[in-house]
Amino acid sequence: MAAFAILKLQLGTLLKLLTKTKCNSTTTTTISLPENSQLDLRAVVSDFLISLFKPTSDQPSVGTWWKSIEKYYHLSKKPTSSLALSLGTQVLDENYSIGKSLTSRQIQQLASKGAQNYGINVVLTSSDVLVYGFCMNSCGTHESSNDGSQIRGSKTNKFAYIWVGNLETQCPGQCVWPFHQPIYGPQSPPLVAPNIDVGLDDMVINLASLLAGIVTNPFGNGYFQGSKDAPLEASSACPGVYGKGSYPGYAEDLLMDPTIGVSYNAHGYNGKKYLLPAFPCTATMRKLSALVQQQPLVLNYHNGPLLKGNLTVNIVWYGKFSPSQRSILVDFVQSLSSGQRTPQPSVSSWWQTTGGYKGGPSTPIVGNQILDETYSLGKALTDQKLVALAAKASKGQNAAINVVLTGADVTVDGFCSSRCGSHGSGIEGRKTGKLAYAWVGNPASQGPGQCAWPFHQPIYGPQTPPLVPPNGDVGIDGMVISLATVLAGAVTNPFDNGYFQGSKDAPLEAVSACTGIFGKGAYPGYPGDVILDKTTGVSYNAFGVRGRKYLLPAMWDPQTSACKTLV
Repeated sequence: MAAFAILKLQLGTLLKLLTKTKCNSTTTTTISLPENSQLDLRAVVSDFLISLFKPTSDQPSVGTWWKSIEKYYHLSKKPTSSLALSLGTQVLDENYSIGKSLTSRQIQQLASKGAQNYGINVVLTSSDVLVYGFCMNSCGTHESSNDGSQIRGSKTNKFAYIWVGNLETQCPGQCVWPFHQPIYGPQSPPLVAPNIDVGLDDMVINLASLLAGIVTNPFGNGYFQGSKDAPLEASSACPGVYGKGSYPGYAEDLLMDPTIGVSYNAHGYNGKKYLLPAFPCTATMRKLSALVQQQPLVLNYHNGPLLKGNLTVNIVWYGKFSPSQRSILVDFVQSLSSGQRTPQPSVSSWWQTTGGYKGGPSTPIVGNQILDETYSLGKALTDQKLVALAAKASKGQNAAINVVLTGADVTVDGFCSSRCGSHGSGIEGRKTGKLAYAWVGNPASQGPGQCAWPFHQPIYGPQTPPLVPPNGDVGIDGMVISLATVLAGAVTNPFDNGYFQGSKDAPLEAVSACTGIFGKGAYPGYPGDVILDKTTGVSYNAFGVRGRKYLLPAMWDPQTSACKTLV
C-alpha cells in the first residue's frame, strides 16, 4: 500500500472558487440527539462549506484541512492569488422538477441554474433520487461544461459543477464506509457518524473530496494521476485514509466524542464535527496532507506458530473445472518452490518474501488432489461445509494446507460480497491438533468486478480498461491472485496468532495488506507498471513452471515494512 500519492500538474488553469449550492429534493428534517439538541440536516452541509473559509478556534479544523489546497496554487506554473471562498445562494427543489431519475445531462441542467463564472455549482440529491451510474461506479462526480449557450441563454462560459447523492438507502455498502460496513473486504464495525446521520455525514466526505478535486483539476488539465478519463485527484488518490494508522477496512486512529461516541477528525462552524478524507501534497512535500499523518505499514507478530519447512498443499476440486483450468492452478502451486529453474521475476522469488517472516522459509509441494464434480454437499456452501470438504484431503500431515477450490457455479457464503477467498484452521492433525485450510472460488460469473480485477472492470471506482489475463481465463487468473493471497496469509498467520494488523476477526495479512498493488506506480484503479507480452497482449509480473505467466499481488516485506512488488 502506497504511503503517499504524487499528482502531476498538467498544463491548465486552476479555479478560483465562489461556491454556489443547489439542493434537489433535500427536505428539512430534525433528529433527536443527546441532551435533546436538534439538528437541521441541511445545515450539516452548509456549515461544512462555511467551515472552509470561516476560522474556528478548535483544532484540527475544516479550515486547516482546506488550507493545504493553496499549496497546489503556489506550486503551479502560473501561480494565482490565494484561494478565496464564499457561500452563495441555496435553492430548494423539493418537487422533483425534472423527475426522480436523473441523467448526467440533467444534473448539468440543474447545475447551470447557478452562476457560470468563477463559481462551482453543487447539486445535492436526496436518498430517493436515482442518478445514472450512482452506486455502480461513482458516489459523486465533478464536471465542467463548455456549452452554456445550449443550456442557459446565450452564455458560453465554461463552468464547473459537482454532484453528490445521499447514499444511505441505495448503496451504503459501496459509498457510506466507514459509517456502514463495506459490501466486501474486512468487516470491521462501522463508526458512529459525527452528525448522527449516516447519509449526510458521508455526503460531506464525498463533497470534500470533490471540492478538493474540482479546484485543483476543474477542466481535466490540472493536478491528477493516470488517465484524464478516470483521474486520481487530490483526495480520490487517497481513498479510505482519514488519519494515522490507516489500512484497508480500518479508518485510522480518529478523535472520538466520549459523550455520544461519534468519530471525527475536524471541527467546523457552529460547533459541528466532521470526518474528512486525506489528500496528498505535491511532489515537493512527499507526504500525505492528512489532518493526522499516516504511519508506516506494520504487521505485528502475535507469537503464534507459523507454517515453515516442507509444506504439503492438498487440493479439493469442487464443481466443474476443465483440465486446462486445473493445470493453470496446479502449475502455480508448483511454481512457488521452483527455485532458479524459471526465468526472473518468478513465482518462487515472490514466495521467498514469506521466508523473511519469523521461522524462515517454507517449501510448498502439491499433495493429494480430490475431484468432486458431483457437488456432494450441494451448490451452496457454508463455512462449515468448506471445512468438511477440506477435511477430505487431509492425510494427517503435520505441515499441510488443504485447499478447496470451487467452480464458477458454486455459491459460498460471502463470496464476491465480502471475500474472494479465505483461510482458517480447525482440521485435526496428528501432532498440532489442527491443520490449516483455505478456500478460493471462481468469480467468472458471480463477481468478476469484485474478485477478478484487474482482468475485469471493477464494480465501482475508476473504470480503466481491464488487463488481458496471462492464461486467457479471467476467472482462473483471478483465482490465482486470490490463491496467492490466502496461501501467503495461511503460512504467516495460520491460527490467528501470527502476523497481521487490526482485529484477528478481520485481519490485514501478508498480501491483503497490500490490496490492488501489482507493480510500481500502483494507485487505486491502476495495478501498476507490469510486464506486457507484445505478441499476445497479456499482462503479468511473474514466470512459473512450464512457461506459465502469472500476475501476483504485492506482499508485505518484514525487512522493509512495506509492500514489495516483483516489478
